[in-house]
Amino acid sequence: MKARGFNHVGITVKDFNKAVRWYRDVFGFSLISKGGLDAERMSRMKKLYNLPDGMSVRFGFLLGPRGGLIEIFEFSETAPFEHCWNRPGTHHFTLDVKNIGKWYKKLSERSDVEILNEPQRDDGADWFFFRDPDGNLIELMDLHANYFPIKYMSRLIGFFMRKGKFKDYYK
Repeated sequence: MKARGFNHVGITVKDFNKAVRWYRDVFGFSLISKGGLDAERMSRMKKLYNLPDGMSVRFGFLLGPRGGLIEIFEFSETAPFEHCWNRPGTHHFTLDVKNIGKWYKKLSERSDVEILNEPQRDDGADWFFFRDPDGNLIELMDLHANYFPIKYMSRLIGFFMRKGKFKDYYK
């Protein structure tokens, strides 16, 4: 099994709306997806997020003009923990793969990998997180049908999302 390639980098921001506009104005990125996790779902993934109970997160994917994704996270509050997701900065990278179930099984059998959550499904994509032997946070993601449009039609998708569904973020 091999990864299809690099998928995205995840960063935490202080202000979701401001970050969307900034990445658009500076680099030409467009918001193409947004979502969130409520406090209950966050608490079920405590090992992954390492945050106090009661917190929630809003996240979104920004697509570059010629491909490439940045995932931004805005947490409901900040906390003074080591290696916390809710501190501004880079916290993980993601690889495109096919068949999350096989990858999860394969990596679960390794003694040098720490699995942080079971496979999840959001917006038609399957994903899970683990740490490599040095503690680096890695996400594997299967985009399924979204893989080819993002790879081959990113400029067009970005244009329509900026003018349509997510136009309020660019006012």
